[in-house]
Amino acid sequence: MSFLFRPKTAVGLVLLLAFALRLLALWKYGLNLTLNSDDMGYVRSAQRLLESGMLTYHRADEPTVHIMPGMPLLLAAVFSVFGSGAIGLYAAKLVMIAFGVGNVYLIYLLGNDLGRPWAGVIAALGTALFIPLIETDNLTLTEAPFLFGFLLFIRFAIRLGRHRQMADFYKLMAAYLFCLLFRPTIALVPFALLGYFLLIRYPWRLAWKQVWIAAILIVLVLGPWWVRNYIHYGEFIPLTGSSGDPLLLGTYQGYGYRYGPPYKEVVGSIEKQHPQMSHYEKEKLKKEIAIQRMKTWYRANPGQWLESYTIKKTKAQWEQPFYWIEIFGVSKNEMAVWHQRIVIFAFISIALTILFGKPHQRELLFFVFLIAYFTALNNVFFAYPRYNLPLMPMLFLFIGVFLSSVASLWARKTAASP
Repeated sequence: MSFLFRPKTAVGLVLLLAFALRLLALWKYGLNLTLNSDDMGYVRSAQRLLESGMLTYHRADEPTVHIMPGMPLLLAAVFSVFGSGAIGLYAAKLVMIAFGVGNVYLIYLLGNDLGRPWAGVIAALGTALFIPLIETDNLTLTEAPFLFGFLLFIRFAIRLGRHRQMADFYKLMAAYLFCLLFRPTIALVPFALLGYFLLIRYPWRLAWKQVWIAAILIVLVLGPWWVRNYIHYGEFIPLTGSSGDPLLLGTYQGYGYRYGPPYKEVVGSIEKQHPQMSHYEKEKLKKEIAIQRMKTWYRANPGQWLESYTIKKTKAQWEQPFYWIEIFGVSKNEMAVWHQRIVIFAFISIALTILFGKPHQRELLFFVFLIAYFTALNNVFFAYPRYNLPLMPMLFLFIGVFLSSVASLWARKTAASP
């Protein structure tokens, strides 16, 4: 029976549990489990892509730069095989579930890479059981595939830092570019990677060589996207042109509601004054208004501006889960309580493991850099719990590292005692 207490056996059982829970959600709620928001927007975009060959989002006759092409391309590939009706939608949800179960395994592998396989098992169990992740793995959203690429990126970054092999570098770039096709927010994450490389004293000559190769790979992969955007809009759009609305929304968080007309009034006036304007042009106008609002706010009260864009927005991101639809009888209030407990325990674990986790302190600091990067970036725009959902497995990993360290220390003391 000792094999039951091995990490590999344990994670195998966790993977079966993760798969069963996600399949149960699919069986119980089926196609009725939908936000009727971005998830269906991606579905319609994929359907139009197959019908017309044009990538659209808000309007069927307008080429979009609101989203990256990854999700519509993924769904279009599924629909091309299974159709875009009910069978195709079920197939798409199964693909998301496959990504979700893969994420459970990848967070285990990260723990194993740290030399803490049981920490990986704990992180995998948390990822498998976390209700918002089960829910999003049953939705056609970017979360599941993005998280899959993100965890691969972290794993290959650690392997590259340790072994400095070009094979790991190319795998790292593949994971980065995969993520970039789904979410543009990962674009500047190499700065967090730079912090990690400075900690481990990565060779500068090799780093510069890889920077140039990375630049070539980015041009090769994103070049067609840039050309397509220039053809439609006559300007260089490197990723998306959808930052205006979240930037504007973000100026109403914290103390920002005190300045200028309400958000709905601002958006309504844009729609009224410029009915024929493209969605991209409206986004640029919203961005201009948002920047002006931030300037006015900062001049009026810099202290409140700084508090809003740091403390208040960080709190808005982390104090609630992304959990729009109640499943398995778990209420939103119950989920919020558990989420807050998990986050508090995780951040305590982060502090303690960074202070005392010397064997892999630099890797743990790299995880902190990543969490800080996404938190700070989201604070610039509209701070929203959904954007931090892909970071939850990393929090579970910190909890796992802390608990496994305590268990190891207790076991050593028990063995040493008479």
